[in-house]
Parts: sequence; C-alpha cells; structure tokens
Amino acid sequence: MKYVIAAAVAELLAVLHVSVMQYIEILGVTPDLVLIFVAVWAVVRGHEEAWIVALLAGFVKDLSVSDPLGTATRIRAVDTEFLPSVVVVALGSLGYGIISMIVLAGTGQSVAWSDSILRVVLPGCLVNALFTPLIYMPVHTFTAQRRLGTIGTRRLTSPL
Repeated sequence: MKYVIAAAVAELLAVLHVSVMQYIEILGVTPDLVLIFVAVWAVVRGHEEAWIVALLAGFVKDLSVSDPLGTATRIRAVDTEFLPSVVVVALGSLGYGIISMIVLAGTGQSVAWSDSILRVVLPGCLVNALFTPLIYMPVHTFTAQRRLGTIGTRRLTSPL
C-alpha cells in the first residue's frame, strides 16, 4: 500500500511539475518536486524502500515530462534525517542535471556545458534544496518508521 501511495504522490508531484511549477522560477530554474520527494523518502523511510520508490517516481516523471525513460531514476538513499535530506536533494539535483546533459548530448543535441551547469544545474541544486522542507515535513510526519536516536535502520543487539 505504501508504494501505491508513493506512486500516487509522485504522479501528483510530476503533474504539478509540468503544469504549475513551470511558472515558478527561482534563480531561473523551477524546483524538481519529484526529485525532492524521492530524496526525502529515501532519508526518512530508509534505503530498503527508497530504491522501489525511486524507480516508480523516476518512471512516472519521465512519462510526465517526456524525457527518455530512465533519465529520472537517479537517487541513492542514506539513513539519516533532515540536514542530510537537503544534501541528498542538492547532490541528486546535480547528478540529475549532469545525467540530463549527457542524455541530451547522446541524442545528438548540442549542449553548452559550462553555461548549462552555471545557469541551470547549480541554481537547480540550490532551489531544490530550499524546497526540501515542503516535502520533508509531510513525509516525516506520516512515516511509519521513526528512527529517533538510532544509527542506520536497525539497532545493534547482542545475543547475550
């Protein structure tokens, strides 16, 4: 059920991305809500769930924005909370921007690498990181797994 909900949220965010968010520009870029959602899910819910949600959300986003399939499947999970979520979002945005430029170059389109990185990719990293709390708070609030005070997904126990 959680994956159905995650897919529905990813679809909603992808639709928002292509319909509403294109009118919201900060530093010349629009926030990538699907990327933020996947990064926050990975941080809050753990890597066991994150790879499935990343594949679902990436597939949904690629279909929504007509990118080549597989372009948006790019998030790796870490097991910590808010501040690392922001870092994961920023680094995920950087990786996504570079992968997108490589895919565009691979399909024969011309890419102005330095200009694209300075005017699109880096501002995108900053804007996505700034929008992270909007996605983080609901995911963190509604998550079933609270790992307060633990390191990793499980506590170490002794058989003694």
